[in-house]
Amino acid sequence: MIGRKNLTTWMAGIASMCALLAPGQASAKDPLITDRPDFTESAFVVGRGTVQLEGGGTYADFGNECVTTLPELLVRWGITRTIELRFLTPTYAWIDGPDGSNSGFLSTALGVKIALNDGDGDGFWGKTGAALLVATTVPTGSSAVASSAWQPTATLSLAWDLSKTIGLGANIGWGRPEDGGRRFNTFFTSVAAGFGVAKNTSVFTELIFFDRERDRGPNTSTFQTGLTYLVNPDLQLDIRAARRLSSEGVEILIGLGASARF
Repeated sequence: MIGRKNLTTWMAGIASMCALLAPGQASAKDPLITDRPDFTESAFVVGRGTVQLEGGGTYADFGNECVTTLPELLVRWGITRTIELRFLTPTYAWIDGPDGSNSGFLSTALGVKIALNDGDGDGFWGKTGAALLVATTVPTGSSAVASSAWQPTATLSLAWDLSKTIGLGANIGWGRPEDGGRRFNTFFTSVAAGFGVAKNTSVFTELIFFDRERDRGPNTSTFQTGLTYLVNPDLQLDIRAARRLSSEGVEILIGLGASARF
């Protein structure tokens, strides 16, 4: 699911079902809405003047190579009520494959998320959170593990609160990655369901589909599940695991992380 050259693009999409379960989380502040640990981007932005840090580590086995990444730190800064700026800081990757081992920094990424609807009110759109996320990797990484090209993506994110403890999210997106010096278009979609199972604890399940993740590659599909625990209104811990459902992709993925709001 995550090729060596487009790993940073996939990482830039890591998100969280806590956005869907926000009504069930009691807090004097707005609920903590994170963009990890699931792939489906949340449909909400951080508040104006808020800085949110979200990071962790991931181990992914693709069968022919294994990739470990750390710290995957995403910085989200709310500049208005409806707009946040995003910066994926340098992440280090260790890759073990048939040709030996490589390591180095992956490319950084920049983005902006614009809230289209905050989920308040009545009617279909009134009960739906919606946002547009535009981002690109920046060719700052090591040549052994990262692409030397800018790789843009655009994602429409939607979220529905089905009840106080059940939420649904969906993404539709496009990317323009580079593979072996060749550019190609890729389209992806994901659907995720989140469930509040205990006080401050939520679980999610998710399906992720790409029409291709490498030039002239096949369609890929992946199942992912995970858990989040809200330590306090401004701190969340998470764990996730994923496995491919198609002939190509990640055979097993395990990740841990944390998110903090300031």
